[in-house]
Amino acid sequence: MSKTVSVRVPASSANLGAGFDVLSLALQLHLEVRGRESSGNRIVWRGIGKSDVPLGPANLIARATQEPFNGWSRPLGGIDLEVTNAIPIGRGLGSSAAALIAGVLIGARLRGLSMTPQRLLELALPFEKHGDNLAAALYGGFCIVALENGGARINTLAWPAGWRAVVFVPASVSPTHELRRLVPTHPPIQDAVFNLGRVAQWVLAVSAADGSLLRSSMDDRLHQPGRAIAYPYLDDMIAAAEQAGALGAALSGAGGSVIAIVERNAAAVARAMDALARKRSVQGSAVTLRIAARGALT
Repeated sequence: MSKTVSVRVPASSANLGAGFDVLSLALQLHLEVRGRESSGNRIVWRGIGKSDVPLGPANLIARATQEPFNGWSRPLGGIDLEVTNAIPIGRGLGSSAAALIAGVLIGARLRGLSMTPQRLLELALPFEKHGDNLAAALYGGFCIVALENGGARINTLAWPAGWRAVVFVPASVSPTHELRRLVPTHPPIQDAVFNLGRVAQWVLAVSAADGSLLRSSMDDRLHQPGRAIAYPYLDDMIAAAEQAGALGAALSGAGGSVIAIVERNAAAVARAMDALARKRSVQGSAVTLRIAARGALT
């Protein structure tokens, strides 16, 4: 009987305001997958997203067990996957990155391949294109992504123990890939400088566990102004979260979830975000999450 391997991959929030394609944070929602090589292909899906994803060869987890290895390692005869998913799909919470990391790890382990984290990231990156969510899925915690030579180099910082995330998750799926067109390809230099200062301040805030720096650190002039066209509730929800006591708030990834970082008052922040959603007739709800210190590799 062929061996079975298991992986558990966290959700993630990328950008975190000013850190467009640079910063990410792993969250305590998980995709769990058990896989084994088989003569055919079968996917059993439990939890969130069963009606939102293909359960055949086009499934992203199944593809990631095979396609990154084409041409240099043996193909699997087939793949049998049992999936338990708690990550909302298409809401800016890294569901595709989690699926890719799960698939690549299962594919490597079923082939008996021992790989560095950097190599795993390189195999997944052509599918996702953005290293921020992939980094958090692999490593967990707070990640800083530096793009280089078509790849990405990852650094992590210890997350302050008392900080949690309150995330408003909309009921509707967001066309996250289409939302890239709302981001300017040639932003004004003053906006780029604005964001550079805030990314540096973000790193300082985490390093020093100084929550007083977060509100301005999560300000953004590169991607959120354009994406607010798609999510007209965004600015008001950020303001509602901050007024209720959040350290700072921002769009999660390409949206439409909104993430607020809190040290206390989590329940009040969640209520404020839910109240704003009702006022703006947006279906969804806020959830309080701990940060996932462990990624798929730990």
